[in-house]
Amino acid sequence: MKKSIFLAALVLISAGCFAQKANVSKARSLADAETPDYAGARAAIAEALQNDETKDQANTWYVAGFIGYKEFDNGNIKRQIGQNVDINSWGAAVYESLDYWTKAYDMAMVPTYDKKGRAKYDTRTPKSILPKVVEYFQFQPLIAAGFTAYENNNPSLAYDMFIAHCNIPEMKMMQDNPEEAAKLLRDSSFYTCLYYAGRFAYEAERYDEAVATLKRMNSEHANANALRKEIIYANEYIYQIYMEQKDTVAAVDFIKGCIDLFPEEPWFMQNLINLYINSGQEEKAIEYLDIAIAREPNVGQYYNSKGSILARVGRFDESFKAFEQAIAIEPNNALFLETLGFAYVDLGNKLNDDAAYYDAKEYAKAKVEIDKAFQNALPYFEKAYELEPDNYDYKRSLRSLYYRLGMNDKYEALAD
Repeated sequence: MKKSIFLAALVLISAGCFAQKANVSKARSLADAETPDYAGARAAIAEALQNDETKDQANTWYVAGFIGYKEFDNGNIKRQIGQNVDINSWGAAVYESLDYWTKAYDMAMVPTYDKKGRAKYDTRTPKSILPKVVEYFQFQPLIAAGFTAYENNNPSLAYDMFIAHCNIPEMKMMQDNPEEAAKLLRDSSFYTCLYYAGRFAYEAERYDEAVATLKRMNSEHANANALRKEIIYANEYIYQIYMEQKDTVAAVDFIKGCIDLFPEEPWFMQNLINLYINSGQEEKAIEYLDIAIAREPNVGQYYNSKGSILARVGRFDESFKAFEQAIAIEPNNALFLETLGFAYVDLGNKLNDDAAYYDAKEYAKAKVEIDKAFQNALPYFEKAYELEPDNYDYKRSLRSLYYRLGMNDKYEALAD
């Protein structure tokens, strides 16, 4: 009796195993049919993926990914003959397929041992997967799906699709098979996709992923192949994320590195200087401006920024020298001219405030210097307005100075 019960149990176990293997075969057949049934195929494989007898077999996971591949392949044929394809479903099938095939590849890499202890590997599964993953990369269904998701105001899904595409060359199966990996062209277009992946992550407020993605634009390979402007933009986004997250320490460390990496791009230097200014660290700002000037002595903006900071801390004589150097480099830069004019106005206002409690004799002496400061501002405001007569700010600044100097005719002449 006991023997009969034992044999019955063996039959039941075997029947369950065969049933799940049948589900694997069924799933493949439904996906590969002339009129495919992807929903039915997924239902069949779902059982095999849960069953103890089949869930640890690489072929089970391969077939799970094969369903998505067939959906991709059929969609690709339709697109080539001009038929409409649901791009979201097309991309989702590839995304799902990559996930299953990653698991299948990992399982195939785990050896089994025969009775003599000899290792045996599943070589068939990797050989089936690799060329299909190369197809995914070359035909870019994930990029198409990502763009569609973004157009539908779903930057998070757009990121998932783009980063899945960009991660294909980094997959272990590709690293293990350099001949297949060589077919994955990581040119400027690839790095454009990587850059946008980072941007989509940023817009989706997935900040850690955005930073990690955008930092990949700084690799040696990216520097040799990506568009320089996109590398720079990627680093600007990283800095912006640190600032938005109020991680000032990381922001400062990062942007200092960018100043060395991108000496041709003043944005990083200017933002570091602005960070120091806004945090009340003017001397640090001046220190980095001097570094910038030593590196690029013919950039007028550096001198102009230095002049503004020096004026702000009351070091007017040094400020005027810095402004004059900026204007010597760019004599027709209206902004530089107006900024120097404002420095003289600030000096005049400071002298006037300091003289508020002077006696009459001391005030009369001080007024000479006060008026001189405002007079010194005049030609710079006039030149700025002359260069850009349609700029209302320049017109308003000049008109205010005419009023301050009692030049009523010229003040009225500039009335709106």
